Amino acid sequence: MSVDDAALPPLRRPEFRNLLGVSVTVALGFGMVIPILPLFARSFGVGLAAVGLVQLAFGLARFVSNLAAGLAVDRFGERASTIAGLLIVSLSSYGAGAAQSFWQLVAARGIGGAGSALFMAGLMNRILRIVEPEMMGRATGAFRSSFLVGIAAGPFLGGIVATRFGRAAPLHFYATGLLVAAVVAWIAMRGPVVRRATERRSPMEALRAAAPLVHDVRYAVALLATFVGWWSLAAVQNIGAVLALERLGFSEDLVGLATTLLAVGEIGVLLVAGRVADRRGRRIVLLPSLAVAALATAALGHVEGEPALYFVFMMLVGAGVSAGGVAAGGLLADAIPREGSGTAVGVNQMAGDLGYLLAPFLIGALADGPGFPVAFLVAALPAAFVFVRALQLPRRSHAPGRPAVEPSEPVG
Repeated sequence: MSVDDAALPPLRRPEFRNLLGVSVTVALGFGMVIPILPLFARSFGVGLAAVGLVQLAFGLARFVSNLAAGLAVDRFGERASTIAGLLIVSLSSYGAGAAQSFWQLVAARGIGGAGSALFMAGLMNRILRIVEPEMMGRATGAFRSSFLVGIAAGPFLGGIVATRFGRAAPLHFYATGLLVAAVVAWIAMRGPVVRRATERRSPMEALRAAAPLVHDVRYAVALLATFVGWWSLAAVQNIGAVLALERLGFSEDLVGLATTLLAVGEIGVLLVAGRVADRRGRRIVLLPSLAVAALATAALGHVEGEPALYFVFMMLVGAGVSAGGVAAGGLLADAIPREGSGTAVGVNQMAGDLGYLLAPFLIGALADGPGFPVAFLVAALPAAFVFVRALQLPRRSHAPGRPAVEPSEPVG
């Protein structure tokens, strides 16, 4: 990468735009599968509780594979890891579409979760290495937008494909799209990365290299913010939908509209939040985003008298989570060494997956017991906790190896 290229915003760099092509392709196929997969699982004659095992298998496999995926990136490089992960998910999707029993479907989706962890670790580590930390907020916003666009368009296409070709067809379309994404990644990620030289490490070397990050407040807050983002999304998407149906009297299409508004809230702030995080610092974006996410999540438990507010608070949760994710991406770039760390990226993915897996169960249990107001108040507590922790961040971020703008601020 030349000096002139290094000064360009991420979206004006071909190597970054090509990676967005990979993410859009993956997200579009994943979006096609989301609404059809439960229906396909039900076609095997299982109950609703068993249907949830399909997604649980994917999520658990991804969670337990994140650290190993990060170590694989450090050992074999981002390009090989990204392509291998895409191929694994592709094969698992072909297998899921060809499943002759429910348990074959569960096993195939579980394998896909491991592949997802691998290609996401490779893709994110490459972005961290080709984009300067001072532009990482914008890069994170663009990367997240590409996924949201794909996931938003996918369900409509998935419904058309399933109607015309059967419920297994979206899985085959997704698998084929992943093969296309693997080819794009093979082309887009070839050649040396000039800005930061890659050092291949053994697993123990990679763990030792990443260990100092535990004591860096920027990395610690990035992990916590990632956990909060996915925890909040899982809580409002799952338990919020039950609240809307059972207490607010919404129809299924209104629940779907509210979920769409959640995504609208996310997309609406992404690019602005990225620019502000890069120019004014991560903290100035992260603190308000955590406050908005906490207050809006807690407020969802008190909308029974004013059901229209449900839509407003869903948009606010989306905006808060989205801006917080942009700030977290910038903090990762600030904290991770110049040569990159797949291990550090894998641990960050693990934090997000943990939040996404835990929230529906824990918040759902509280909704069944003390009720929705208590459940959503508890759902807001992690964001409030991380808000307090984020007060320790420096007012202005700085790239690894450079002096802090305000050295009096604690940096870990």
